[in-house]
Amino acid sequence: MTLYLPRRALQTTIADNVGLVERAWVDSINKRSKEKFLELHGESAVLYDPTLGSLKGRPALDKMWTGLFGMFPDYQVRKVRSFGQDDWVCLEVEESGTMKGAIHAGPREVQPTGKSFKIPSSIICRVEGGRIGEVRIYFDALGLIAQLGLGP
Repeated sequence: MTLYLPRRALQTTIADNVGLVERAWVDSINKRSKEKFLELHGESAVLYDPTLGSLKGRPALDKMWTGLFGMFPDYQVRKVRSFGQDDWVCLEVEESGTMKGAIHAGPREVQPTGKSFKIPSSIICRVEGGRIGEVRIYFDALGLIAQLGLGP
């Protein structure tokens, strides 16, 4: 017996996409569930970040996760609002944490300052095939550096 579903049942909705992005970028981060975070991203997902540049694939996201929690073990993300259009989702968040691990910036290593930060950020994602395929993160990098005591 063959089961035929209406075409709509096979499509994801904007609400599905928003929920997927929130599960990845809020819930899995705050619950420290790296496996879930990686699972919600496509194998060849691309991430663009003002400080990291361009990352491609789950192994790069895995490395990002390890570095992030190494520097900021208490890192948290609080959702402010989210909305979507077609395959795109915009998630406005507040990120916070305390610098307790070194930052590896190329050949330099910046020692932890023990200072905390709280910054607004926007995480914009494109969902494809039920997974996140592209991520673009925007935040005030100079504000972050200043709060951590690393700059003006």
